[in-house]
Amino acid sequence: MRIDVAKKIVWLASYPKSGNTWFRMFLSALLKNDGAFNINTPEIQGIFSSRALFEQFTDFDSGYLYRHEVLQLLPEVFTEFANLNQSSEKLFLKVHDAYILNEKGLPIIPAAPTRCAVYFIRNPLDIVASFSNHMGKSFDQMILTMNNPMAFLASQKNNLNNESQFPQLLLSWSEHVLSWKYVTQFPVLIIRYEDMLADTLATFSRITDFIGLQASQQEINKALATTSFHQLKQQESTAGFNEINPSRSFFRQGQAGKWVDELTKEQANLIISTHGTVMQQYGYPSSLIME
Repeated sequence: MRIDVAKKIVWLASYPKSGNTWFRMFLSALLKNDGAFNINTPEIQGIFSSRALFEQFTDFDSGYLYRHEVLQLLPEVFTEFANLNQSSEKLFLKVHDAYILNEKGLPIIPAAPTRCAVYFIRNPLDIVASFSNHMGKSFDQMILTMNNPMAFLASQKNNLNNESQFPQLLLSWSEHVLSWKYVTQFPVLIIRYEDMLADTLATFSRITDFIGLQASQQEINKALATTSFHQLKQQESTAGFNEINPSRSFFRQGQAGKWVDELTKEQANLIISTHGTVMQQYGYPSSLIME
C-alpha cells in the first residue's frame, strides 16, 4: 500500500455543455504554445469515464463488470494512474459525473492523487438548447433529463457493449452543482460560463493561477485567441470534432442569455421551478415567468 501519493490530478468538472470543452481547448493551446493547436488532439490526459483507461489499469474487460463494481475500483484506478505518470507534474482530466460515493462509502473521485478541481457552471436555461443539439433530442426531452434526479449521460442498457465510456450519473442539474460545491476533500474553484464570456482574460487567468500554471498575460491572450469561438467553429467545420455526432455541430453559438429566444415560457418555468434555489445562488434568473 502506498502512503505518499503525488497530488497531480486537476479535475475539469461540469454538467454537460457548461464551458468545460472551451477551457480544455484553451488549456491545450496554452500548454502546447507552438501555434499547432488541433481541437481533436487536446493536450490533456482524458476523461474519468474512459473504459480504455480503466481497463489499462485493471486488466479487466469492463463489459463484464456491474456498475457498482466499476465504481468501487475507480478510486484505485486513478490513484495508480497518478502514481505511474512520473514525468507529469499535473494531470488534467475531464469529468461529467456527479461527485458521489460508491458502495464502500468512498468518493468515486479519489482525494489522494487530486490537486484540485475546477467546476464550470452555466445558466441551466441556456444549457437546454445546447444539450439538445449535442444529444439530438428535443428541448422537452432535455428538460426532463435536467430535472431527473437519476439522469445518466451515456446511459447503456447492458454490461456487454462497445461503448468507449461508462455511464455517468449526473443526478439533476441542481444536485450535480451541489455535489461538487460541497466537496471538502480538495480545493474546488467554481467558475461561471457567463464570466468566461464577459471577462475572459481575468476569468481564465484566475483559473490558471488556481491550478498552479505559470503563464504570462501574453501567453494567456495568445491561447485565448487560438481558441476563440470563431477559431474553434472554423476548425470543426474544416476537420470535424470527434466529441460529437458528425451530423451536428458542437460549437453552436457560444453565447449567454439566448434561452429568452429559444425556450417557451412553459419550458423556462419547468427549469426555474425545479432549480430556482440553486440558480439564485449563482445569479441566474430564478423567478417564474408570469407573462
